[in-house]
Amino acid sequence: KQWYQRRVAITAGDSKAAKAVIEYALKHGVNYIDTSPWYINSEELLGQVLPNISRSKYIISSKCGRYYSDDVLEWFDFSFDRITESIDKSIKLLGCKYLDICFCHDVEFAPTLEVVINEALPAMKKAKEKRKKYRLRLCVDTTA
Repeated sequence: KQWYQRRVAITAGDSKAAKAVIEYALKHGVNYIDTSPWYINSEELLGQVLPNISRSKYIISSKCGRYYSDDVLEWFDFSFDRITESIDKSIKLLGCKYLDICFCHDVEFAPTLEVVINEALPAMKKAKEKRKKYRLRLCVDTTA
């Protein structure tokens, strides 16, 4: 098999087309979905489609730490409370009971490495422990 990655960009206002693309992709063998609060309304759109698809048919990853906002000062927050809120909100918006993978998004933009180590990662660990019967992986995505 030839493996490749293909990204499809759909404008945020075109939710009907976005849902159609997601449904088509899942019905035709795409089984890994990567999203983030940073990707504007992607979690909301996915949450309108995923509850209608068998959970065994896909792997879902999301992120925490980086968020979409009109205010640039709100783009990054690696505090314990914000990470906890973000993971819970992603699960709710996606309409699923768990995430397969959770990335700490763009930690190179954290004010210090200590906030990632002492707040973000413990919040992610607590979220995993809270959902023991679920599969929440702890990962850090960085190029720094």
